[in-house]
This record gives sequence, structure tokens and C-alpha cells, in this order.
Amino acid sequence: MLTFHPTLPIVVIVVGVLALGLCLWQLVAARGRRLAWTRRALLVLLAVAMAFRPALPGGEVPTASIQARVFVMIDTSQSVAAEDWGAEPRLTGMQADVVEIARSFAGADISVISFDSQASLRVPLTDDGSAVIEMVRALRPEIAQQSRGTSVAAAHDLLRTELERSEAQDPASPAVVFYLGDGEHTAEEEPQSFDDLAGQVDRGLVLGYGTEQGGRMRVSSFDAGEQQQYLQDPAGGDAISRIDEDRLRGIADQLGITYLHRASGLPLEDALGPMAALDGEANLDRTEEARLEVAWVFGIPIALLLAWEGFSLARSLRTTSGILPKGANR
Repeated sequence: MLTFHPTLPIVVIVVGVLALGLCLWQLVAARGRRLAWTRRALLVLLAVAMAFRPALPGGEVPTASIQARVFVMIDTSQSVAAEDWGAEPRLTGMQADVVEIARSFAGADISVISFDSQASLRVPLTDDGSAVIEMVRALRPEIAQQSRGTSVAAAHDLLRTELERSEAQDPASPAVVFYLGDGEHTAEEEPQSFDDLAGQVDRGLVLGYGTEQGGRMRVSSFDAGEQQQYLQDPAGGDAISRIDEDRLRGIADQLGITYLHRASGLPLEDALGPMAALDGEANLDRTEEARLEVAWVFGIPIALLLAWEGFSLARSLRTTSGILPKGANR
């Protein structure tokens, strides 16, 4: 069932009613331009619907009073498509574990950084666990054609920036870092060390995904048909991605935190609970709704209608310019 959470509902309603009233009035008064005013009425309705922030239920997250700065770094390179998380891609396990992290640290400020060929700040520090869950569930592996090789330390500089910025704003809250990856390093240069950040990290986990046997990877592509294919090894056959636990243990040592290998069916709560309890207490019996916002869906028809409006306006201006007396448009 859809839920709605408009930021300024009264303003949205008043402006929407006035704008829609104008459109309906013009539909009656300007009979020769009914198509244009129908288009504008649709634009108003879609904009109001978008402003009401419709969302689907996305589960629940517990309320809490944990005081911490939590940084989640998650690998989104092509290798996380390897199908050795049971029969599922590694990314499926990573997404499930981030949900558990958000639940265990509910109430804390959580940030998400993804990395593949480059690092991106997906979610700045926020205490909105549902926003973290919503974004991580939408993550997909890097498009294979765009990959330029992945460094396991691609997120180093961005993590340092976020650690320093957040510490300046909230020096009393500890920094908890979670690194989720398979340790596969495909960049030409050696990865940068995380050891310069160890003094800024209070605790955390490096979580490793994958198996020694490895798994095949479905191609991440803009072409839907190509996505059904498996990535090919230049030497022949399907390419296989394997976990590099030595590299992951090295990252854990550099950050001064613990390495933990993850596998399908193994719970993560036992490792997260004591860590979160150091910074407060999460009440798992009291929950709040996690929302999966779908307002972006309305952006597509809005963009099309705006393009139509712009084209219609440009054509109208050319027509008007053509019938003006010579020199009148100077």
C-alpha cells in the first residue's frame, strides 16, 4: 500500500489547487488550446503527486539512541556479480548485511560509500536508516564497458574526507567503519594503504564475500540482452572471480579492525550487537517504517511533458515571429 509523506502538505495542496484551477478554467475559456491546457493540467497533477513523496513499505527499522558515526564502504565492481553467495551474486549478500548494519546501528548517523573504478558518496551521514536501506537495495554492479580496473582502496580518499569532516562536527561520537568487498584488485598500480586512517577509526569490520572456488559473473551492461550473458575470460571460457582473503585481512590490519568472512546463511547480528552496544542501545521491539520512495517514477512523464511544452512554445514563438511586421521584433 502506498504511503505519502509530503514535506509541506498545506503549501502543496494550496498551490496545486490554484494551478489546477487555472488549467481547468483555461480548458473552458480557451477552446482552441485545449490540448495545451490538458498537458499543463497533467503536469500539475504529476508534480503534486511527486511532491507528496509516495512510497512503498520497505520493511521496518528499529528505533534507537546509538551515538556513532558509521561508514559503510561497499564494493560495486563487476566481481560482486559473481554467483557464489549460495546461488546468488555476492552483491545480494552485501545488501542483506547492510540492512543488518542499519538495523543494529539504528539511530546512529550512517554514511554509504560505493567503489568500483571510482568511489562515490551514495548517502551522506544520516540517521534515516530507511534511506540507507533504500539506496543499498538499488545498487547494481558497475557497467562492464565502463570498468577501468578496480582498486580495493578506491574509497580511501573519500573515506578520509568524510571521517575528517564528521569528526570536526561531532568529535564525541566514535567512528565505526565497515568495508564490504571480495578483495579482488584489478587496477594496474598497487592499492593505497589504509593505515593512515587507523587513528580515526574506533572499531568496525572488514566483511569478505566470495569463495576460493569462485563464481561466474553475469555481464553488467546497458544492453538488456547482453546482461543475460556471462563475462568471458580472454583465455577462453567464462571468467571466474575468487575472493582474495589475504588482501582483505591486510585492509583490516591497516584499519585496526577485524576481518570476517561472510557466507550465505551465516548471521551477522552476533558480531554487530556487541559493537553497537558500546555506543548506545537499540530497542528492537520499537520500530519505524522503512520506506521505498517511488516519487522518481513521476519524473519520467514530467520530463516528457516539459519537453513537449518547450517544443510547443518554441513553435509558437517562431509562428508569432513570422507574422510580426518587419522591424517590430527589434
